[in-house]
Amino acid sequence: MRSDACPRVLYLVYWGAAEPLGQSIVLPPVIKLAAMGATVTLITFEKPADLVRRSEVERIRATLEGHRVRWVPLRYHKRPKGPAKLLDVLHGVGAGLRQAVRQRPDIVHARTFVGGVMGALLAPLVGAKFIYHAEGFYPDEQVDGGFWAEGSLPHRAARLVERVLYSRADGIIVLSERAKAVVERLPAVQRRTTSVIVVPSCVDLELFSAVGRPPWHAARELRFVYIGSIGGRYLFKRVAEFAATAYRRLGRVSLRVLTGTERGSVEAVLRDSGLPRDAWSIESVPHSSMPEELSRQDVGFFLFTRGISEHGCSPTKVGEYWAMGLPVVITPNVSDTEDIVRRERVGAVLPEFSGETYERVLDELVALLKDPDLSERCRAAAEKHYDLEVSCAGIRGLYGTLVSGVANGRDRRLPFRARMRPPAKADRETRGSG
Repeated sequence: MRSDACPRVLYLVYWGAAEPLGQSIVLPPVIKLAAMGATVTLITFEKPADLVRRSEVERIRATLEGHRVRWVPLRYHKRPKGPAKLLDVLHGVGAGLRQAVRQRPDIVHARTFVGGVMGALLAPLVGAKFIYHAEGFYPDEQVDGGFWAEGSLPHRAARLVERVLYSRADGIIVLSERAKAVVERLPAVQRRTTSVIVVPSCVDLELFSAVGRPPWHAARELRFVYIGSIGGRYLFKRVAEFAATAYRRLGRVSLRVLTGTERGSVEAVLRDSGLPRDAWSIESVPHSSMPEELSRQDVGFFLFTRGISEHGCSPTKVGEYWAMGLPVVITPNVSDTEDIVRRERVGAVLPEFSGETYERVLDELVALLKDPDLSERCRAAAEKHYDLEVSCAGIRGLYGTLVSGVANGRDRRLPFRARMRPPAKADRETRGSG
């Protein structure tokens, strides 16, 4: 009988381990799951620019090997977009099959929409349970990002694929309680009584360790920080406008931008905002340096496009801000974040983009920053809502449930690996005597 004590997991994700997103929300949970007893093989898709950084690739490999995680980095193909995605899917399934011969996985944990397509194709071939780890509602995100029109052929086709992924999954991971409510209403999920668990984009709270910080006061510079990509659904123009308003009101204001986006486009937005050149700075820093950067700031930003995908996301940067004791300025209706901000008083909500609203929310923020307990509340919010340990315990529990289901005979599918295995000697003798 198969035990759930050490499940074998093939973990597929359509991101790179060497890119910032991989460093922040892929590697920490994979390492933690291995520490919790899972035998993990990680397949990622690395951008060519990251693969040429050999020392970084070898550092990641050594780190993963040190935690008994096998890493299979594949090359990510960007263009032409459609054929490149298909090539990556085929490449991922092929690599998964090769690893399955070695590992014989109990579970295919497929993260991201494209990773989910790979996982849905791969899991039945190797007789493994399929977990779809949905990083938001991808088809709707493409609409909100301005890449597709709502109801267009690509949008409808991707939504159909998304429904197939939910219907075929043995377990589903989503990023927010609001997303869980949506997924649990799907007829196929209800019919199969599929387990749906919430795992936010968790934060390594040991790396992002809180630092004691005195309350901000008007005699000191107010230091804003923005982390992440610029463009698409991320409203950096509004960030710059808000910072410029604060500068006109308070005088001593700075904005630190930590991004991998091309510098020229970022500078153009900042210049147009009216924020003086000596009040902003742009840098691209490794994920390991992010805690030190945040320790020198006062307020973080997460401004997001209102649309049909917003309730499915989980902004990692918000958890990182809170972990370091920083309140946030956010747009409303993003995932579960607005409710947390209002309930636990760990930030301010910016409902619209106008001079009057900027002024009003800035007043709220300044009053909040004078609260001596603010930093502790922010850290508590990170520990409550973004804790890596708690999130991975939920995933590990799902692994155990699925593997013990196989062990107890609730899944009668004959796995591919069993079909390919020659019969045992006693079996051959019995067949021969007939």
